[in-house]
Amino acid sequence: MDIKAILGIVGLVITLGGMMITVGGVMNRLEVIESMSAPDIKPLVANIAINKAEIAVLNSKVNEIKARSDNPLQQ
Repeated sequence: MDIKAILGIVGLVITLGGMMITVGGVMNRLEVIESMSAPDIKPLVANIAINKAEIAVLNSKVNEIKARSDNPLQQ
């Protein structure tokens, strides 16, 4: 074997080792991401329901005020 073949084999081994280290790092990051739990959104859903109810009440009040101001007999 000449020096070019030996250096080629050493370069190939180093390249494969670097690829394995990179793949291991990516796999580790994926495991960390997969182990994370989703946040609890139940309080947000309750707040949204309350806000929708308040908006409905405010819309009815606005419509009532519009009806009063549009009536030409109430001046």
